[in-house]
Formats: sequence, C-alpha cells, structure tokens
Amino acid sequence: PTVAAKQAWFQDLKFRQAISAAVDRDAIVKLVYAGRGAALWGNVSPSNKFWVDQTLPHPPRSLDKARELLKSAGFSWHGDTLVDPKGQPVEFSIVASSSNTQRTKMATIIQDDLSKLGMNVHVVPLEFRDVVNRVFQTYDYEVAIMGLGGGDADPNPEMNVWLSNGGTHLWHLGEAKPASDWEAQIDQLMQKQMVTLKYKDRKHLYDQVQEIVAANLPYIFLATPNIVVGAKKNLSNFTPAILDPNTLWNVEQLYYSKSPAGAGGKP
Repeated sequence: PTVAAKQAWFQDLKFRQAISAAVDRDAIVKLVYAGRGAALWGNVSPSNKFWVDQTLPHPPRSLDKARELLKSAGFSWHGDTLVDPKGQPVEFSIVASSSNTQRTKMATIIQDDLSKLGMNVHVVPLEFRDVVNRVFQTYDYEVAIMGLGGGDADPNPEMNVWLSNGGTHLWHLGEAKPASDWEAQIDQLMQKQMVTLKYKDRKHLYDQVQEIVAANLPYIFLATPNIVVGAKKNLSNFTPAILDPNTLWNVEQLYYSKSPAGAGGKP
C-alpha cells in the first residue's frame, strides 16, 4: 500500500508538472556544470539543431505555479509539510550514481528545491550497477537521476526509449501495449518517421513527439552539459561535432599549417 500510494503521486500529471516547475534548472547549470551547459525542457539537446523543436515552451521556475498545481491535484499542507489527498506526507528518495558527482549534485539541488514545497526528499547515492539494477530489474526505487544518451543525432536510435514496448521505456517497462493514448500517439509517430524519407516530413513528426513528451512529462528533463574541446591555433579543418568522437570524426581532413611567427611550433 505504501508503494502504491507513492506511485499514485507520480502517475498524476499535475504532480509531475509541479516538480518540474519547482526545479531550478538554471541553478543546476550553474552549480553542476559551472555555467557550461543548457537547461532542458524536452528530450532533445538544443545543440541538436537538426531535430530540436524550437517551439517548445521554456517556462521559468515558479514555486507559486507548483503550489497551484499541487492544490488542484488535491494536495494540501499541514504546517510546512505537503500531504496527499489521503493526508499522507509526501516523502520519497532520489537514487543517483555515487560515482557520478554531477548527478548526486543534481539530486541535492532538487532535494532543496522540493523542500520549499513541503516535500521530504532523501538523496540516496548508490553504486552505478545498483542504480541500473533497481531501475531495470527490481524496481526498488521511487525517483532516479539518469542520463539519456545515444550515438546519433537522428531520432531512430531512440526507438527503444519512446516505443511502448521498448527496452528503456522506463516509466512503463515491459508493457505489451501502450498504457495511455499519448503513448499510443508516440508509437505511431515514431514508427511513421522511421519510414518517412524526406527530412522536413520526419522533422514535423518528431516535433510532435517532443511536444507530447513535454506535455506529459514521463521524464522530467533537467540540463545538458556543453562539449568543450580545444586545439592548437594552427590545426586546420578543426570542426568539433556534438557526437563522439567530437574532434576526430574528420581526422583525414585535419592538418597543421605553418605556425605563426614566434609561436615555437613546427610546420
């Protein structure tokens, strides 16, 4: 019953929206990435200019908006403590990889943000393997901070995330069919874009996916780091990319030109 009650909180869209509204993404960028990053409100990094939906709203952080959403979902406050419609205090844990200092910092910032709404949040650092095991095998967790990564800017490698029967469809793992109408919409759109040839048409379909994801918040997106690279001034054709390998993808085109006078370099 205790687990089911906490699941009910996170199954409520307004509760997820309230958490998203309360999270200080700018603070995460500043404190976790030393300002070298970007806040996220959707599943595509702003650096992925070919596929990011530029029309997605970027609402500013608002604790007042978060409180309004919680009230409309039937939550209330006993003193400084947030309680659900059944009068139970809202208390849960965030698991994060202990070897990833950035994610544990994020968890601590979120813990502080949500305390301002009266939520009692605990940060639980675990070994990475334990986090993965809890998320994918035992389901013994309430909230986890993880990263969505891929080896391509194209949407197709993400099929396992967004399709309802995908292996990393984390909010409903192992379902035989879509659990909601909006998940069914994502299934249809992702499958359609996969067999559509024209980029413009694919982009339109994938924009719709991003809009559905942003509206329903199966994940609450936080921030993404910048990719920082460097090279000598006389390295020609140096064109960093957002995908690995960031600097050597065009290695056959890289060459050193003659060093500037006095630089002490070699041709």
